[in-house]
Amino acid sequence: MTGPRRKWLTIPTRIVLGYMVVLVAFGVVGGFSFFQHHRTSQTLGLLQDGYLPLALTLGQAKATQSVYANLIERALESERSGPTKAWLRAALRIRPSTLRRAYEGVEHAEALATDLGTPAPLRSVRRELNAIATAYEKIDGQYEQLFNLVDDDPEAVEALLTELRGTEQRIERNYDRASQSVQQRISRTSALAAEQEKQATFLLGILGLLALVVGVAVTFLSQRLLRPIPLLHERVAAVARGDLSSAVDIKRNDELGQLVAEFERMVQALAARDQRLREAALAEQRLQRMQVQIVEALRAAIVVIDRDRVIRTTNPAAEEILGVSSREVGSSIDETSLLRRFPALGAAIEQVAVGGSALTLEGEPIAGFTERLVDVLVTPFGDEAGPEGMRGVLVVADDVSDAVATKSRLIQTERLAAIGRMAAHVTHEVRNPLSSIGLNVDMLGDELSDADAESTKLMESIQQELERLESITEEYLRLARLPEPSLTPDDPTILLRDTADFVQREMDAAGVELSVDLASQLPEVAMDEPQLRQALLNLLRNAREAMPEGGTAKLEATRYEGGVRVQVHDEGAGISEEDREHVFDLFYTTKERGTGLGLPLTQQIVVAHGGNIACKPRHPHGTTFEVWLPPAAQTTTGSPVRRVG
Repeated sequence: MTGPRRKWLTIPTRIVLGYMVVLVAFGVVGGFSFFQHHRTSQTLGLLQDGYLPLALTLGQAKATQSVYANLIERALESERSGPTKAWLRAALRIRPSTLRRAYEGVEHAEALATDLGTPAPLRSVRRELNAIATAYEKIDGQYEQLFNLVDDDPEAVEALLTELRGTEQRIERNYDRASQSVQQRISRTSALAAEQEKQATFLLGILGLLALVVGVAVTFLSQRLLRPIPLLHERVAAVARGDLSSAVDIKRNDELGQLVAEFERMVQALAARDQRLREAALAEQRLQRMQVQIVEALRAAIVVIDRDRVIRTTNPAAEEILGVSSREVGSSIDETSLLRRFPALGAAIEQVAVGGSALTLEGEPIAGFTERLVDVLVTPFGDEAGPEGMRGVLVVADDVSDAVATKSRLIQTERLAAIGRMAAHVTHEVRNPLSSIGLNVDMLGDELSDADAESTKLMESIQQELERLESITEEYLRLARLPEPSLTPDDPTILLRDTADFVQREMDAAGVELSVDLASQLPEVAMDEPQLRQALLNLLRNAREAMPEGGTAKLEATRYEGGVRVQVHDEGAGISEEDREHVFDLFYTTKERGTGLGLPLTQQIVVAHGGNIACKPRHPHGTTFEVWLPPAAQTTTGSPVRRVG
């Protein structure tokens, strides 16, 4: 039973039925008001169009009759008889028309009463009017007789006049009774109209009150039926703001109740889904933070390039290794300087982006960085390809400069150690024969002191070559016997000035001017003074030997990256780029009588002090040897060696 009833009496149906009841109630009130107004209007119409005109006509006839009766008395006076008779004759012709208007007024009033639905014939008025009509028919001849007898028989005139007076008086009384009858009808009709108006007002008030009560009841019912809508609207707005906690509790079994219940179930489902999403988002955020921390903590450079060749992600190491900072995220890789400085990387990115497999670049140099070598892995990133088949690319780069340098130093150290051992052995085997040869050459020279000049010159040449061989063996022994440096923190300024003063005499003898420029308050460096002095002497002597025709050599020391940078400049012919790559190789020399041991020995000393040495061209000509020594604190803590910029 409940199902069909709910089907036919839905909320819209109930609201429509309620307002139809209100419309019917107000229609009844309006119809009754119109009906009562029409009845009252008809009653007033009867009064205004029927009785009042009739009363006015009868009143005028009565007044005229009264005047007519008074004029009869003067009708026979000689001096007035002419006009009076004329007036009386005119009145006799007019009175029938007045009587006809009275009859017409009676008929009109009776017709209006019949239309009103309450027939009220004016019998008494008709009776009086009929009596007046009969009297008019009788006295018309008497008046003619009277007007004819005025001069002949006064007694007959008096008798006739007396009779006419009685008749006229009766007519006047008839008019008076008819007028009174009409006045009574007017009074009753006025009372009826007042009563109708009173009843209509009372009934209209009752019906209006009932209609108002019905309207209020229907409005209250509609409000009660629709009360969940504002609550549901507030709930929807709260849900739209993200507030899923509150709830609307409406225990009704109609459409709105079911809608609210379904909406609350939906909100509960949304809340459960949001909770799962929040938990998933928190887990994802934690995972992303972990990934970011891992990526940022990596010493390898990470650069992610999307399918449109736009940089999407970098880590701090990318700026240090590749020169790509976080400020360039969102820019095209082509707008950065990376591909210009690293052409091989651009080719690898292009190959992988169009669908190639991962590529590896090993030990590739990057322009803009001194002696920086990197290993690079270029691999596809993401599965989604662009409209032109392009893919994202992940670039992982690791700075292997230190590893390559360390490996090179290890190889160089091993070579030096091997050569040192060989040199020690060879020198040991050669020194004794050289000493014997030298002694015999001296003895032979003494015996040939008196010989010819040519023999003496030959012996001097042999002696010079023996001395050169002894010098070479000494350099071999020095290289082989170079001990581990004993590093002590000290101010390098004193060592630099002493070394410059020591070679000043050699410079002057060779026609070379030595310029010394030392910055004030140089940081302390950990140094083995004898070994470092030997390295500086080798560099200054190389500068002197590079200028056989004389020139200016310069010794310069400045602060650099916390340590000390020492530069030795010369104005010689310079060293070609090809030769500069090998100047620190053992036995490699550009001098006619050089051994190729001085610069490798100098490099070994500098590296043993935790520093670095480089050979650079000098503008407009000449060469610069640049040595960087770390500060004492860095050397003692074993921090990595810095390269000279």
